[in-house]
Amino acid sequence: MGTLVRNSYYEPSGDWDMDYVKRKGHFSMTANHFHPHYEVYYLCEGERMYFVKDRSYRVKAGDLVFIGRQVLHKTSDTGIPDHERIVISLRHEWLERAYPGETALLTEPFTRECPVVSLPARQFPELKRIISGIMKEMREQEAGYAVRLRHAMVELLLMAARAPGRNDEGPAVTGEEDSPMHVRMIKVVQYLNDHYAEPLSLTGVAQQFDISSYYLSRIFKSATGFAFTEYMNLLRLKEAQRLLRESGLQITEIALRTGFDNFSHFGKAFKKMAGLPPRAYRSANRPLLTGGQES
Repeated sequence: MGTLVRNSYYEPSGDWDMDYVKRKGHFSMTANHFHPHYEVYYLCEGERMYFVKDRSYRVKAGDLVFIGRQVLHKTSDTGIPDHERIVISLRHEWLERAYPGETALLTEPFTRECPVVSLPARQFPELKRIISGIMKEMREQEAGYAVRLRHAMVELLLMAARAPGRNDEGPAVTGEEDSPMHVRMIKVVQYLNDHYAEPLSLTGVAQQFDISSYYLSRIFKSATGFAFTEYMNLLRLKEAQRLLRESGLQITEIALRTGFDNFSHFGKAFKKMAGLPPRAYRSANRPLLTGGQES
């Protein structure tokens, strides 16, 4: 059980990378993350749940998922074992340099309300050709394979930009996830996204939504893939990163503004998540793109 095949390419400049994985058995991401680069997720085989921003989407083979910059996301198991996927990471700055007149078009899929793109059946042969080419180039690594990979990546972006969005009006899920309780979880997540800086607790939020704290904890995890406290901390730390990069606020003030009433706890949680203490993160100011995310 576990990873059967893995092939990766990391552009030396750090501007983009690709990671292909074929897994056996059940798998859910253990690293809950957001990052300053775009991410394209293509599911070759299997079925996954993908939490993005404030709701979960059921992703099936042939679907593309477009994750914007600094958007919280996580993939999890649907109960169906085995999956095969490709993840592409790329920087906005690289697109602006490489395709200055087309950057808005190529990044359009990352701005849609629904991040999942299901291409029309008539485009499947072209999509399969691109994906098969990516897998072949990463596997065989013949001369110039990085050029072929880069062209394939841009082809995918252009194809998705031209395709209609999928189910923009609501969560792209079926079955249990359409239940009233899961719909309520979307409202809970949206509430947390708007009020994370306040002194929220599981018990208080449960009372506000008229459910038990035990039930909220269980259903929240089922619907999003995150534990309640874990999700709250990630929201707060994500905003703390932004303020450290973009503002001149004192670090103690940033901790308070993002919902941490204990500065020591803030420092430890931030270092665990970002790999650097807040002051060092601010000095670095430019998080590095890291490839091969476990998704």
